[in-house]
Amino acid sequence: MEKNKKTYVLDSNIFIGAFYEDDSLHELSVKLLYEIKDAKIIVPYCVVQEVSSIFSYRFWKQKADNFLHFLLETENIELINNDVLDEVNFYLSFSDTISFTDLSLILISQKFSAELLTFDKQLLKLYGWK
Repeated sequence: MEKNKKTYVLDSNIFIGAFYEDDSLHELSVKLLYEIKDAKIIVPYCVVQEVSSIFSYRFWKQKADNFLHFLLETENIELINNDVLDEVNFYLSFSDTISFTDLSLILISQKFSAELLTFDKQLLKLYGWK
């Protein structure tokens, strides 16, 4: 992978939208994934866990399996483990009510000098301060 490629961290809602055809963000999610197909995409453990769990419990395990195969087979996707201690400390530094995963995504995007992509308006607003 080239070093000068743009790098993105993707929120769960993009993958859910892309893989769940009835999602209101399906077309937009598919288009976004296509537009960044040549970029480096960072997918943290928290996103893998969240999307897989949602697909497995709300829909069926095969949808979770399809998502996981996509992650493993897509060349420009890098799966990373979260650094829970850093994320706990980052989370504790905020007084706003926000999900732990969302703040983890902000921290990870900062660590990798990556742009965070999400459809979550609250997360985008918070991400904008960085």
